[in-house]
Amino acid sequence: MISIRTPWYYGWTIVAIAMAYLAIIYGIAIYGFTFWVPHWEADFGAGRGEIMLVFVAIQAGMAVFAVFAGRAADSLPIRWLVFAGSVCFACGLALSAYAQALWQIGLIFSVTMVCGLLTAGSITAQTLTARWFDRNSGMALGIVSTGTSIGGLLMPLLMVFLQSSVGWREANLWLAGLVIVVIAPASLLIFDSPAKAGIKPTEQSHPATPNVKVEDHQDWSLRSILMTRAFWSMAFCFTVISTIFIAIQQNLAPLAQDKGISAMAVSTAVAVMAFVMICAKLVFGYLADRVNLRYLYLCTVAALAAVLLILNLNEITYPLLLVVTCLAGVATGSSMPLSASIIRRSFGPLSFGRVKGLMYTIISFSAIGPWVAGVIYDATGGYETAWLVLGLLLVPAIFASSGLSAKAAARNLDKQPDVASTANNL
Repeated sequence: MISIRTPWYYGWTIVAIAMAYLAIIYGIAIYGFTFWVPHWEADFGAGRGEIMLVFVAIQAGMAVFAVFAGRAADSLPIRWLVFAGSVCFACGLALSAYAQALWQIGLIFSVTMVCGLLTAGSITAQTLTARWFDRNSGMALGIVSTGTSIGGLLMPLLMVFLQSSVGWREANLWLAGLVIVVIAPASLLIFDSPAKAGIKPTEQSHPATPNVKVEDHQDWSLRSILMTRAFWSMAFCFTVISTIFIAIQQNLAPLAQDKGISAMAVSTAVAVMAFVMICAKLVFGYLADRVNLRYLYLCTVAALAAVLLILNLNEITYPLLLVVTCLAGVATGSSMPLSASIIRRSFGPLSFGRVKGLMYTIISFSAIGPWVAGVIYDATGGYETAWLVLGLLLVPAIFASSGLSAKAAARNLDKQPDVASTANNL
């Protein structure tokens, strides 16, 4: 057995590697997607609703394969999953540079970006963190989730610079090289758990939340997960948040363009949003170990409701756009550590990847958000109706959030011996 010795707990090295690949993969695929839209409109003569179908195709692929990726994260070496995902993602970027039609972009991205986002994304990153940390796991999960926001802070600036300098096609080739040079070698330093690295899990201790004992967690089957109220409450609540946020995010650049705001200015606003998301993830990750998770979720709902109200103003100026991005950063920044904390608290680290994969499958349906907004824009010439329609989803989410409390997690654990006993038979 390999025995790793470092001056610090090696779990923090794992967190750093996971943050790096999250930053690059998510920064390009999610935060950078909106900056391809104007170029594809010009090159392929497509409408915004049609272009958003590419994003829908990516999310649909994730919905289909996320369950398998979650099971793979629980059973296969994560280092090789991350390595394979990064290579596939880079190949997709390179191939897209030679696409001659929008449908080719959709086909390439719906395969390669799905692979990258699932195997070199938050499923593997958060599964690793859940295994390496027990005490203050909420904080550790919050820190690792900042990787996506760091990517949102840096990658759009890089993408806009490259696109304005050499065009979007050659820019994609440079981005593919970045993925290969950084992620592929870093993935070889990943170990699935302290035991695999020959390290004593010094970070383990009792969790802060009362009545929830991590050591009592068993390996959950897919059937037993799907039979719990905690899972469905969590899935619905965070699907609503994701649907609204992605609709705003992926239509941000074209919306700003309609208001006479330049792409570079929008990239700066997105960078501000990413910075706010980093702060929100750290703060909410810290609070997740100490505060009722439902109360924290309601804070994200309030922030998102404020965003939708502002977007319904007739005149959106750049200062208002900055306010929108800051509030959106709070809303979505809190979601990642909150959902991860709920998964770990309710189902434990042994089945974290499996539950996360199921969550991905359901949350992937949030891809209809950008499509709905784009179609409504094409039909009405504005986004105001789209924000009203999407805002109505927040009402049932408030009621469903009652299943996110610590008491709900404790009830979930009380049922665990019964459902877990069926795991070996499924």
